[in-house]
Amino acid sequence: MSTYKSESGNSSTSQLNLETDVLVISRGPSATWAAWNAAAQGVRVVLVDKGYCGTSRA
Repeated sequence: MSTYKSESGNSSTSQLNLETDVLVISRGPSATWAAWNAAAQGVRVVLVDKGYCGTSRA
């Protein structure tokens, strides 16, 4: 479940259901490469990154 604030400042909650073979929870280029490599082999991948995908910046 994810929570986010709209531009008006109101909080909203939504639910996202995903099916995956591999769940990568990390940040940075190594996590992005691991997810990319698994997906290239036909595996269903979900990459969770709190910052910018493929960087070490939050």
